[in-house]
Order: sequence, then structure tokens, then C-alpha cells
Amino acid sequence: MVNKPQIDRSAIDIEQLEYDKHVNFYYSNLINSIILFALTLDELDKLAAPTFNPMSELETEIDYAFTPVCFETIFRNKLVDECFKAELMAFKKSADDIPPEIWDWDHIDTHPTWVQIRQKANELLEKLGIESRTYNDDYTIVYIGDSGSSI
Repeated sequence: MVNKPQIDRSAIDIEQLEYDKHVNFYYSNLINSIILFALTLDELDKLAAPTFNPMSELETEIDYAFTPVCFETIFRNKLVDECFKAELMAFKKSADDIPPEIWDWDHIDTHPTWVQIRQKANELLEKLGIESRTYNDDYTIVYIGDSGSSI
């Protein structure tokens, strides 16, 4: 008979509680990442600012949103129903599969891959009950200069 290692459930619960404190941020990040993929070139261009590069955000925000512990925290806290998990993961895979050569402003409105992922993003947002396509910047922190102060 093999002894199974004992798992300290209290340590897991404490860690989960720490992540649970930030679940609204993780949820906002997930929805924002899908919203970015739902926008047209003109809509993305309107988001551009010295501290916000929409193309960079398209690439990075989705990776952060689907970080397993953050992603799972959203479901554990029931901000998104479990029935959407597979569809969200399929969307992430579609985004990951965008060829590097079309990660360019010139392709966002015209390349079939971008058109298809924009359509998927909009459909997914509708299924999730998200009506607005406004990027939520409530959790955005801008650091200024060497002082490290933030606004």
C-alpha cells in the first residue's frame, strides 16, 4: 500500500483567499482582454495614449487574464459560470494561434483571422452578458518618473 502525501488544506485555503481578494481585478482583466479583441482598428486607435499601446495590450492582457490561478479564481467566485470555461479557453487558443506576421495594425480590420476573432470576441461578450465595449481602466496605475509615484 502506498501512502499518499498529506495536503495541508489550510495553506491552500489561505492562498485562495488571497487571490479571492483580487477577483474583481482578474474579472476586469478577462473582460478587457476580450473587449480589445472585439474592437475595430478605429476603436483601438482611440484607446491609444502615451501610457497605453492597444497592440501591446492585445498581446499581454489576454495572457495575464488566462493565467491559471487568476482564471480559476473567477470561476471559483462565480463571476463567470463554469459553462463558459471551455469556450473561453478556445478563444484564448484562437488568440494564441494568430500568426506573428499579422500582429500589425494594417491587418486588424481586413485579415480574415482578425475578422473571425473579432466576431468570436463579440459573440462571447454577448453570451457573458457584457453589453459595453468600453475598456475598463479602473485598475490602471501609471507610474511617473524616478520617484515611483503613481496616479
